[in-house]
Amino acid sequence: MSFYDGLVKPRQLPRRWVRFTETYPLFPNAFAIAGLVWICFLLAPIINGAEKHGHSEVVETISMLSGSQTVVDKANSLREVYHSWFPAEVRNFIALLYSNLALYLVVPFLLLLECLFPCKPSQPLIGKGLLQDSIWYIALLSLQVLIFFPLSQLFQEHLSFLTISAAATWPVYVQITAAILVAEFLIWCNHFIRHKIHTLWLFHAIHHSQEELNVFTDDRGHFIDELVGSLFTFIPFFVFQVSDVYAIMVIGIYMPIHNRFIHTNIKINLGWLGWIFTSPQFHRVHHSCEPEHIDKNFGVHLSIFDHLFGTACKSRNVYPATGIEDPQFPREQNIRLRQLPGNMIKQTIYPFLQLFEQLQASRPVHFFRARFFSRRNGNIKS
Repeated sequence: MSFYDGLVKPRQLPRRWVRFTETYPLFPNAFAIAGLVWICFLLAPIINGAEKHGHSEVVETISMLSGSQTVVDKANSLREVYHSWFPAEVRNFIALLYSNLALYLVVPFLLLLECLFPCKPSQPLIGKGLLQDSIWYIALLSLQVLIFFPLSQLFQEHLSFLTISAAATWPVYVQITAAILVAEFLIWCNHFIRHKIHTLWLFHAIHHSQEELNVFTDDRGHFIDELVGSLFTFIPFFVFQVSDVYAIMVIGIYMPIHNRFIHTNIKINLGWLGWIFTSPQFHRVHHSCEPEHIDKNFGVHLSIFDHLFGTACKSRNVYPATGIEDPQFPREQNIRLRQLPGNMIKQTIYPFLQLFEQLQASRPVHFFRARFFSRRNGNIKS
């Protein structure tokens, strides 16, 4: 048995358990929803205090452990420096990063769901696919500092005219609901365009290339693709003047947890809630490599726009294979574990190489006409 096969592979489920989950599909859905809701409530106070970055809690801990007033005074001094030296935008961003780290309390629960309700039982729980995507996570986490830090200042300086003044008087739940609906609509449109314009699809194809969907697949995305998508997520919260605390709770807790949930190897469709929210089954169809699933299920957090615009897959019980069919894409399944970091770099430059090859083709005049508006040409599919 190779190291890859023996890394962490789910054991074969008892037949009685399989029959039970198939006979009572409500149980997996209820179990998953209850667990995710509980985790959100568990993380909420952590994120709520993230703007303070845990300074008061840290000071109290230091006081108990050290018993030294000098140490406590220095800790308080550092706290004052933190709040006086760094503007609110920086502290809010640090809170967002803090919430992103706290978020991974949810990973063990999602791995548990993969063990109990696997969509693809033969897929290793921790295999090359997950390891490759975890490298993407580490790379993009550091890049987020450069990408998201200027957003608030950029909006205030150049896009403040988009702010809806009346929204300041709305109840908080109305502000949040409006921001989520507008953000989801913009994300849906952006997602649709990325699938329709071939040049944009080449960058988005990196995300679709994963054949082993897992809890880190959401991080598998080109930085250009991620930047554009993130702008549409953040801007509506500025437009509707959602306070930083609630914006962080939605963007820092709900959305990341939901994103990881729908990319997991779980056989769950959320029952009737699947008509409103996306599920692992719903999004797996979007990642499908089968021709009948092309251009289906574009919603990321909500499925309502796909049902509204007729792009939702009719069947809610299909769990197809995933990936893209381009033989030139640098897959991780056939390389050694130590080659995964270098393979991530190859995947990053993949769209640029594809564009260069196409521009060097014998039909440069017809490139935009024949290829720019269709990703179905050649061997590239989602």
